Amino acid sequence: MRETQRVDSSSPLPTYHFASDVTGVRHLIVDDSDADCTDWQIEVRQREQAHRRPFERTVVFGDGAQVNLRGHGPARQAWTAAVGWAANSAEIILPDGSRHPVQGFAL
Repeated sequence: MRETQRVDSSSPLPTYHFASDVTGVRHLIVDDSDADCTDWQIEVRQREQAHRRPFERTVVFGDGAQVNLRGHGPARQAWTAAVGWAANSAEIILPDGSRHPVQGFAL
């Protein structure tokens, strides 16, 4: 699964993409070399439970919106956060505490 979310210019978020790893777990990928996602988290809701996961620097593959986690294309570093495969909703939480709904694909 690959999809890109374009963020409007008033948003503090860079453009992000989605990709699934080899086990089917969905990840949100910030593939902007100028972005610093240190201390960012994603809060994922599944049924009535919420889980927070940190963004981490990870190796991703491919070019631009063709980013993937399966080894196809050139390797590079990007910020990623696991969304999971059964999430009902997700929000990006910035270090200042602001929350930003994840959009761009059906959770």
